[in-house]
Amino acid sequence: MVKIFVTGASGNVGSTIVRTIQTTQGFELVGGWCREAGEDLGTLAGIKPLGIEAAARLDEGLAGARPDVVIDFSATPVLEGNMRSYVNAGINAVIGTTGLTDEQLEPFKKEVAAKGLRWAVIPNYGLGISLVLDFIKIARSYYSFVTITDRHTNEMANAPSGTAGALAQAASHAPFGEVASKESYPGVLGGKIQGVQVFSQRLPWPGPYSAHEIALARKDEIIKIAVEDHTSDIYMDGVFLTAKKIATFPAGSFLRSLSEVMNK
Repeated sequence: MVKIFVTGASGNVGSTIVRTIQTTQGFELVGGWCREAGEDLGTLAGIKPLGIEAAARLDEGLAGARPDVVIDFSATPVLEGNMRSYVNAGINAVIGTTGLTDEQLEPFKKEVAAKGLRWAVIPNYGLGISLVLDFIKIARSYYSFVTITDRHTNEMANAPSGTAGALAQAASHAPFGEVASKESYPGVLGGKIQGVQVFSQRLPWPGPYSAHEIALARKDEIIKIAVEDHTSDIYMDGVFLTAKKIATFPAGSFLRSLSEVMNK
């Protein structure tokens, strides 16, 4: 039985994780942390009370629950502090909160290695995005033009999303085609991540909608791939597969893609 602590337990994804634990064999919810300190995690997730209250402090909650792994879907502004708590507690972690740069993650990567922990810090646990990432890495050798459009609701905390950053990184390894257009207004050609043009669109889409469209092009041919996610349920297969496998990776592992988990 894998004992799970959920950080961001009252959020859209966090509450879905709490509900999913109740119907998934091999997992047990032992604690959680969110803004609603003292409230029952089951009630916050829209199901029957579970007799487990949201901790008032993350470090105290971790110490009291003694989980095998923490699953973090909280918010970018608190993520570094959360990760510091996981390092101090010596806990394996499955982290889906996005927004930190590679430079910000580097110190934690070193500490995970030093302490022999196992962490997965993955921008998107959707199976569709994982498969598209693998395709992009192959296709970019033949398609020199690439753009990424990143669509989320207007309440999304960061722009671009961590998923858009991961897509850009996957597409950055090959030479780029030359765009002759010059910007008449700053930013109209999008921002660039490792040389890849990225456009972030934020509109009041209904529900927890998100979408990413990748355009790959060469002379006379364009490939367009769109991945649309309409509920947080689509992340659960990836999240729980990672939570199940995380302890089987070598000590010091710091996973950055779902493919690493799926291919083990």
